[in-house]
Amino acid sequence: MQKIISASISCVLLASAVPAMAANNAAIFESTCAEWKSNVPVDVERLDKLRKRAAKERPAKGTSQTKKQFVVLLGKNLVGARDTLANYKAKLPKTSDGMVDLRDVTLEGFDLSGLNLDNVDLSGAELNGANLSGSTLRGASLYKTELEGANLSNSNLSFANISKAELNYASLCQADLSSAELEDAVLLGAYMKGAQLDRARHVAKAVYQNAQGILVFGLSVPPEN
Repeated sequence: MQKIISASISCVLLASAVPAMAANNAAIFESTCAEWKSNVPVDVERLDKLRKRAAKERPAKGTSQTKKQFVVLLGKNLVGARDTLANYKAKLPKTSDGMVDLRDVTLEGFDLSGLNLDNVDLSGAELNGANLSGSTLRGASLYKTELEGANLSNSNLSFANISKAELNYASLCQADLSSAELEDAVLLGAYMKGAQLDRARHVAKAVYQNAQGILVFGLSVPPEN
């Protein structure tokens, strides 16, 4: 009987400890990336004008959104943008190869955190100072995308095309860059603590020549391929 009581008490203590342990681990995980701060100022006035223009750009119910309308939604309503990406992606503009078309758009300083941007084409877009923390960009195209001072902490960039992207002083803390294409990406001063680079391509050139932090954070880098 005593053994049964002891076992029950142990189970209760363990159950109460698990949430606390999870919370502590989450806090540690967040604080790891919280050390980084962007040095790119956000144009608050421009974002405010974008939000005020939103009503005029709102598409009729049930119709497809233009690229301009979706950009307005991204700047105005993060929850609405998340819902559109999750449930109405078919109504967004597409490139010839079926990717959501956000090529050459201006999203500087936007809060895009936690969005599912998988297979979105952001080639040539301006995302300097944007917050993409916790977002997923698997298979996305960031070819020649401007991401200076952007926050990509805890983001998933696996299989993304990041070639020739400008990521000077951006945060890639805890980012998943596995199997990503990094040819000629510029990473001067990038914060890469805990970044995953497994099977990423052209890493040696992109990282060793441009990101001094690679030596500080002790990341393992595969040979040039």
